[in-house]
Amino acid sequence: MVYTFGMAFFLNIPLVLAEYICCLILTYALTKQKPEIKRAVLMFFPYSFLLIIPSSVFYIQNMFGEVYTLLALSLLEIAGWSLTLRIVYGASWGNSLVTGSMAVFLYGITDELGGFFLTQNFNLSSPVGLAAYMVSTIAEILIFGLIIAGIILKCRLAEAYNGFLRGNVPFRHWKAVIVLLPVLKIMCVEIANERLILNNSNPMISLLFLLMIIGVLNYAFRCDMQQKRLQEQQASLEQQKMYIQNLESVQRDVRIFRHDFKNRMAGIRLQADEGDIRAVQKFISEVTGDFEKKVGEKIFQVSQMGNIQIAELKSLLAVKSMEMQQRDIPFRLEAAVPVTSLSMPAGDLCRAVGILLDNAMEETEAFLQYGNTAEEEHPAIAVTAVFCQDVSGVSIIVRNPARKKVSPSRIWEDGYSTKGAGRGTGLASLRRIVETYDNVFSRTYQEKGFFIQELSVGTGENSK
Repeated sequence: MVYTFGMAFFLNIPLVLAEYICCLILTYALTKQKPEIKRAVLMFFPYSFLLIIPSSVFYIQNMFGEVYTLLALSLLEIAGWSLTLRIVYGASWGNSLVTGSMAVFLYGITDELGGFFLTQNFNLSSPVGLAAYMVSTIAEILIFGLIIAGIILKCRLAEAYNGFLRGNVPFRHWKAVIVLLPVLKIMCVEIANERLILNNSNPMISLLFLLMIIGVLNYAFRCDMQQKRLQEQQASLEQQKMYIQNLESVQRDVRIFRHDFKNRMAGIRLQADEGDIRAVQKFISEVTGDFEKKVGEKIFQVSQMGNIQIAELKSLLAVKSMEMQQRDIPFRLEAAVPVTSLSMPAGDLCRAVGILLDNAMEETEAFLQYGNTAEEEHPAIAVTAVFCQDVSGVSIIVRNPARKKVSPSRIWEDGYSTKGAGRGTGLASLRRIVETYDNVFSRTYQEKGFFIQELSVGTGENSK
């Protein structure tokens, strides 16, 4: 059987399809993100053409025995899968490159692990032998892809890997290492084989390489996660300290009001003895208003804060409340029933609520400074946070006055902001947190001059 370019092109289609599905499986194991199916299907066509055309040329020209051919195909695979991640998953270019390289590296391992089992030589000049080769190769790609994905999920590397992608300076060089992994693996196999064993393939070297990389990255990622947990605990202690200071502030205001009240009572007593009812009524009205303004609202907030029985969340709300007091931003917290638990890690919960409150604070502060530019009449100028818990879960609503209307379809874009350049990462980060969990949903909209952000955390399994 003589292979032409057209025949090689046709035979490469199912092989590239198996690779594409394998990379989807491995990407899910790494990131716990599900692809948008329609985009994934459409993206297969440019991805396949990017690989099938050069692969067919290399095969017809009998160039697969050369290491530079494997390196060229590996780079094309990285470019193709990085572009797929960008379009299908909406990841940033940097994260797309890192995850694309990791997925291609893992796919290369799955492709070579078949060498442990596919030890026979196939007669590719025979239709039967060709069919057996195709079926065996596709089966081993998908089977070993599922096995490696299962190992990654079993080791719970997704949480650490996502934390690594969100990291900044400390692991900048690790990202460069990951980008080079497919090339390093090919070079290691080439050096070990000296191009004599298994036609530029060595499953044992690939397996050892895989175990070493998973071990090193697992250790590095988990060290980073541990450091972040320590930082979160330190921040929680600081937040609890501020919460105690808030309570002390309420106690101090009560003492001051009590002292002022006694002095003012002495002044009104004579008018009461003279039967001046209007003066007494005016006094009561003033005292009641002063109490509500200086002490009553704080006591109400403290009582509502007492219903937030998640320590990390309570500390966050205390810090944000004090920050708004310092910036003269009115804040009202409502929690009519105790909020005792959520099926969501406290760290991600506080990050999500912090984003909602920060957005509300900035918009309300701008509203106070520059006024309203929307058509609606001025609503109540305050940040309101409402927490409701029932058998279905917890609903969190953060509301603030809006200066102008914002396009609902654009507010979730990474980098989009009405506050100027270099902003607009908050809601995009919130979207990534929400997409991590099956039972967490968010909604953002405008209504009657208010910008309203909702976060619903249901019961049940908490991660995708």
